[in-house]
Amino acid sequence: MEQSSCTEDRIQHSLERCLCHLGVDSPDKKLWNAGLCISRWCLEELVKRHPHNFLILLQKILQKTKEVLKECQYELVVPLTLLFSAALLKSPYLGAGCGVLQEAYLLFHRFLAWPEPCSSASKRLLVIIEQEIRAPGISFQRLVRTEQAISSDINCSKILVVLLVSPDADAPQEVQLTSEQLSTMHYSSRNTITTLILHSFQAAFGTKLDLRVLHAALQEKELYELEQLYETITGSMEAATSVADHTAAREGLLRSLEKLRESLSVPSGDGCSETGSLESLMLPYPKCHTCLWDDDNFDVLKDLLSVDSDLDSPPECFPKIDEDDTFDTSIDEEDEQDSSIKRWSVPSVSSGVESDFSEDMAHEDTEEGQGSHLRVRKKPKKKSKSLLGLERFSLLFKTPHSPSTSRRVQSMGYNGDITKDYLMTGAQLKHSGTPMRHIRHLNVSTAPIDPSAPQRHICVRRRPILSCDEGNEAEALTVVKVVTFGGDREAGRLARAYSDLQQKERRCPQLTRTCKLQFYFVPTKSKTVSPGAGHMPTEGQESNCQEVEDSTTDIAQMLGMMDPWYERNVFSLLSLSSEVLSEAPPKEDDVSCGTGATEHRLPLLADLVLYYCRHADQPILVQLYQAELTLEGGEKRKEVFIHSLELGHTAGARAVKSMGAASKRLGIDEEREAVPLTLNVAYNKVAISGRSHWIHKEAVCTSINLRHSEQLDSKEGLQLTMTEVVKKQSSKSKKGYNQILISEVKVDKMQVTAQGNGSTFAVCLDQDKKMFIQSVKRCEVSLCSKPGSSSDWRSYKTLPGQIQPLHPTFCSLLCLPVTAFSAGGQ
Repeated sequence: MEQSSCTEDRIQHSLERCLCHLGVDSPDKKLWNAGLCISRWCLEELVKRHPHNFLILLQKILQKTKEVLKECQYELVVPLTLLFSAALLKSPYLGAGCGVLQEAYLLFHRFLAWPEPCSSASKRLLVIIEQEIRAPGISFQRLVRTEQAISSDINCSKILVVLLVSPDADAPQEVQLTSEQLSTMHYSSRNTITTLILHSFQAAFGTKLDLRVLHAALQEKELYELEQLYETITGSMEAATSVADHTAAREGLLRSLEKLRESLSVPSGDGCSETGSLESLMLPYPKCHTCLWDDDNFDVLKDLLSVDSDLDSPPECFPKIDEDDTFDTSIDEEDEQDSSIKRWSVPSVSSGVESDFSEDMAHEDTEEGQGSHLRVRKKPKKKSKSLLGLERFSLLFKTPHSPSTSRRVQSMGYNGDITKDYLMTGAQLKHSGTPMRHIRHLNVSTAPIDPSAPQRHICVRRRPILSCDEGNEAEALTVVKVVTFGGDREAGRLARAYSDLQQKERRCPQLTRTCKLQFYFVPTKSKTVSPGAGHMPTEGQESNCQEVEDSTTDIAQMLGMMDPWYERNVFSLLSLSSEVLSEAPPKEDDVSCGTGATEHRLPLLADLVLYYCRHADQPILVQLYQAELTLEGGEKRKEVFIHSLELGHTAGARAVKSMGAASKRLGIDEEREAVPLTLNVAYNKVAISGRSHWIHKEAVCTSINLRHSEQLDSKEGLQLTMTEVVKKQSSKSKKGYNQILISEVKVDKMQVTAQGNGSTFAVCLDQDKKMFIQSVKRCEVSLCSKPGSSSDWRSYKTLPGQIQPLHPTFCSLLCLPVTAFSAGGQ
């Protein structure tokens, strides 16, 4: 009892350490980050020492949850759901009579009325608990089955982890070691299937079955026999999850497993006696692939997923239709996606803004309603972007006689005959005497459009959307979890690769057609090298050791502000040294699984990365920005960035620093010694209230920097920092000194033009030396929109009765979805 009490106290203490100071920005918080960031790992190491500790941890979590309910500690709800699901995943056995899952279900059900992200996190946990009550161990089975891809069924879902690592010269030591360890961990199909079979029996029967005897019986079977046995167990467990009654589902599963036990000739207890003991079975590590990544694209993913065989095939923009088809069902994938977005974004006409929008589009419906008849539309020729955009919006307002209405209703889950149902409904209303004026549509008027009629503005809402959602997630059976290591430089590279992916997939879907991509970002420190190539400084001599590029981690810090659990378990890893992150537990601490297998220990960073990939699944949208650059020769190019744009002296100094040893010969002047530039600057200043206005000025500057705003209330905004030269002062030396003035303002658009013939400036994006661009004459910065013909209203031809909208830059904003533990109510 004393040992048990001591263990419970230690588990309680470790749990409190996991949750302390969570989401609180205290002055001394950074002093404790190094210890707090590994508190969850320490708790897990403590619990896995004995199989009974998992039940203790679950009970302690429920006790803490009751305190959170009583004291309304919102910031602890999501961490508690994650801790409970992680402990439940690795629990070897929970008896039906312990009541932990039933109590947890009633307890977390009370959070459904709490605000986001508490309600969504609780809802996800409730689904897991319900499935575990019906089929014990189902979470463990599904996770291993998808990570190891052991099912022979081609329709089985799979999870693939891809580690994008910079070349050896740039990657820190801990990242190189982690990627090497994870990519070399492989398990044979026999060992994996054996582990799953043992787990299923132990989760169902607990100590009433001797696991060692069962393991010995399985060792005598051939691989195909084990596969057949496992398929039978999987079918029984999946069938149990669909049974409405929890008790009946669990009892039915136990009967099925009991028959399989008898066929294996494995003895069991008499119903009350215990024949064995619980064993801590190893959760196999997922299959990981390491790719050296130094480009602004995802071509390495195409090579890995073997989709290059489809590169030569033309994109199917219009599916094949039969000549006997009655309805027009030919619509390209992009049209269907765009129309689905607009169906979601256009609310009821009861609101004033959208009412104007609906009335304007009525003119188009009037034209299309005249003489409309059912016909088969053949594959059309390539149309202009403006015409395609008008056709997409007209999909929203077709009459029931229009073939396009059938596409819209069928996309919402209805597969019936639209015209027949409409005629039947009209006949029923006619016989019942119900007036039909309430179902009349916008195209009943046959009056011609008067071009001289007052024109109305088109008013629509401007909002970012989850641009990675292509509408085919239900068909994507393979989930690719892309893990990127680094700072803001690597985040910018990831953003440009994602923008490039959007452009390519829109023209010819390949990756998004075969898999679903999830992006994970692990911040790491910049690698330091010595420009002296190994020469050690002597006494009294300064060291030449410096960072090649002083990349920051502001994007990861922003993610941590939105998700405290990400900050605790991912971002705070920066507080640990490279030696600690690379260190692996000694071999004598390896955990024996009791069945002849031994769990090989990974470095600390590798273990934390696996936890991040397994338990984080909520995307946080990070706005992307585009820079339209006009070079001195008239050439124009567009680039995407996510964190910063440096212009002038700051960009040049960064390029010189990236040269390593050569930077010492060239020298780096300070801002007050830099050559000033005469620039024409215009920016759209954004106020806290949301209003904005343009400011134009001519300024003499040394640098202009744009940086992603770290404020949570800033959904779309950049921090503009201008270093202006107030006065040029002479000195006794050859160099002059600038009297500078630094000003800061929040903007969402900016235009900079160099004044004078031959005057140009340099630009550097996201602190990346590869994105250093010289001889720039003009730079325009704006929000990045999703690629597609509906991204900009300025390209549309106006109809009679319409003028350009009030907000001509309406678009679906392109955001990079970075996966975290909670979206922070985004």
